[in-house]
Amino acid sequence: MPKGVKVREPSRRGKASGEKASPTTSAARLQFALADLQRAGALAGVRSQRLSARVDPGLVAAARKRTGLSGDSDLVNAALAVIAAGDGFGAWLVAQAGTLPADFELAL
Repeated sequence: MPKGVKVREPSRRGKASGEKASPTTSAARLQFALADLQRAGALAGVRSQRLSARVDPGLVAAARKRTGLSGDSDLVNAALAVIAAGDGFGAWLVAQAGTLPADFELAL
C-alpha cells in the first residue's frame, strides 16, 4: 500500500445494538488493486500529478462513507486504482464455459 493511504472499515454508527455492520470489500478491493498495479509497474510511487475536477457532493460523501477515506487525494487515488486494476471477473466467467461434466447435477 503506498504511503499515506490508510484504508479502514466503515463506522458502525447508526446500527442498532447488537446488529452487525454489513461486510464490505472496499478495503480488500483497494489493497488488491494497489498491489496489482504495483506488480505491473503502473505506479510511480509519488503523488506528483495535480488533478482538478468538479464532482457531485453526494457521490463524494457516499465514497467516503464506503471507503472510510477522508482526504480528497486518498479518495481519488483509491477510485483510480480500482478502475485501473479492474477485476477480471468477466474473463474468468467466460473461461469457465464447458468446465462442468455433461452429467453434472446440482443436489438440492
